[in-house]
Amino acid sequence: MLKVQHYRPQFSMQDVDILQTEPRYRGFVQVDIVTLRHRLFASGQWNTPFQREIVRRRAAAGVLVHDPKLQKFLLIEQFRAATLNLTDTPWQLEIIAGLIDDGEDAPSCLKREALEEAGCSIDTPRFIYQYHPSGGASDEIFHFYVATADLSQCGGIHGESSEHEDIKVHIFEYADIATLLAQGIVRNAPVIIALQWLQFFLLQQKMGEI
Repeated sequence: MLKVQHYRPQFSMQDVDILQTEPRYRGFVQVDIVTLRHRLFASGQWNTPFQREIVRRRAAAGVLVHDPKLQKFLLIEQFRAATLNLTDTPWQLEIIAGLIDDGEDAPSCLKREALEEAGCSIDTPRFIYQYHPSGGASDEIFHFYVATADLSQCGGIHGESSEHEDIKVHIFEYADIATLLAQGIVRNAPVIIALQWLQFFLLQQKMGEI
């Protein structure tokens, strides 16, 4: 059995050879066709060069806002065109999130997005971790944060009309987490990861570990 404390990646960036990068699309996102090769696990030799399409996108940040006093958390709902392949609805429950602008750090991005998307003021977002939402297709990195706030006055419809945003705020009870996850009501990676984190955090609190 693999012991986590002994895990080290077998290879590094020096074991990847980028042979060619061909730009194919430049817009809100960018698409490149990359020809590359990398070392093989068994032999350590280079494999045959191959191509991959990579979607280039700015780093993003998201924050799960919750209120320990009220035992509640905030999610937003908005239309997502890329989920039109679902059979029921392309409106998605999400955490507050956005792309990080040039010259901006993740906490500043999240403070701005919280006001724009939910009319909610947050002071000190706490970094949890970062991950690739879709490492097989996109180079986007997602920075996940958590923040506490007074949710007693939060609600309504928000968003930047110039960006065609129409965002509804929902306030849920901590007790709703298990139902949201079990019934498949939340269906995008950032919100699922965020709710699983909150669920584990609350369990640790209950057990007196934090």
